Amino acid sequence: MPDGFEAFNSSPFLTVIGPVWVSRRRVPPTFGIRIEERHTNTAGTAHGAMLVALADLALGHGIRSVADRNLRLVTAGLTVDFARPVRVGDWVEAQADIQHQSRRNVFANCYLVSDGQRVVRASGIYAVLDE
Repeated sequence: MPDGFEAFNSSPFLTVIGPVWVSRRRVPPTFGIRIEERHTNTAGTAHGAMLVALADLALGHGIRSVADRNLRLVTAGLTVDFARPVRVGDWVEAQADIQHQSRRNVFANCYLVSDGQRVVRASGIYAVLDE
């Protein structure tokens, strides 16, 4: 992994798919993962679900880092476009870009980048849960 990243684990799900890494040098933080054989599909490239999970993680935690760390969110909608295949051994990272926050919803985007290339574009809507 690149310098400045440390292990990140916030849920049992991440324990299964990880290891996931985070760099907190910027706000929102950047999340990354090294694609392993177990992350692949039958074509031998990163499974779309793996990349979607990384996007959802970066978006949700990115929103909390900007808005409020204790904000309770659920994914209300997630649109994902796959631009390029990602191979075993590739490092993939994502950082959220928060577009708008209302009392009930937060809108955010991110790109997953590998080897300087945008490989996935994701756009999410997150519902703010009542206390």
